[in-house]
Amino acid sequence: MPQTFKNVIVIGAAGNIGASIFKAVVDSGKFNVSVLSRPDSTSTFATGVKVVKSDYSEASLVDAFKGQDAVVSALGAAGVAEEPKIVDAAVKAGVKRFLPSEFSFNSQNAQVTSVVPIFGLKVQTNKHLKAQESKGLTWTSIQSGPAFDWGAQVGLVGFNINTKEATIMDGGNRPFSTSNLSQIGNAVVAVLSKPEETANQVFYVDSFTATQKEILAELEKASGQKWKVTESTTEAAKTEGQALFATGDFSGLMLLLKVITLGEGYGADFTKDAVLGNQKLGLPKQDLASSVAALVAGKSI
Repeated sequence: MPQTFKNVIVIGAAGNIGASIFKAVVDSGKFNVSVLSRPDSTSTFATGVKVVKSDYSEASLVDAFKGQDAVVSALGAAGVAEEPKIVDAAVKAGVKRFLPSEFSFNSQNAQVTSVVPIFGLKVQTNKHLKAQESKGLTWTSIQSGPAFDWGAQVGLVGFNINTKEATIMDGGNRPFSTSNLSQIGNAVVAVLSKPEETANQVFYVDSFTATQKEILAELEKASGQKWKVTESTTEAAKTEGQALFATGDFSGLMLLLKVITLGEGYGADFTKDAVLGNQKLGLPKQDLASSVAALVAGKSI
């Protein structure tokens, strides 16, 4: 009889990416969804959603995971170091599938982890997950590139919809893959809906793959105005970003994220540097033009 997942618990469901994943899993109507939350968390969720409190000790995590078929981790940067411990608790609780907190840049690429060390922690979690396969735990890693619609609010890949400003790196002609928050949620639902086809694999997904210049053209077309453009290089961003990040300045990390998205050799173009999994997962088609139009109109994508 084919394996199915019914009970799913989401970690980090109140974060930007976690909230979109949580919404997609709930809206699919396919699963009994719970949320793992720290005792002091003030986040609230819809009526009927089971919120399980945990202090992240092994005993409380094991208790929280009992009866769960799958754990979806959308932990932010501050919590990624705890993932191996969470994985161990999932194994002890008899969980069948673990989705680690990926959902962004290509952590499978060695240059990415050398520039942004936090991604090295994700690599460690992936290695740890592979070591648990013999214990009955399967895993799926979803690489989605930067979140386009959320990133456009904060200038993540060089565009700020609020200020109509763009920073173009290295000429702006290098393609990169990016996903809207809704597509990341779609990918998680698809993985959980196809347990056997997605076990112990890395899936690369996107909403579209485009260059900065192609995105800028669509943004100016949809907004009906020319944007203020600043030209820069990924090498300059890397130098400045590393210096700032070394002092604890978060703006340095934002620069480094631009580098690993827009620079050469970071595996950011999933259509060329990987095998795109959209078709295998049955994801809906999203494209640059419709994504930008919705973004400029302030509509959800």
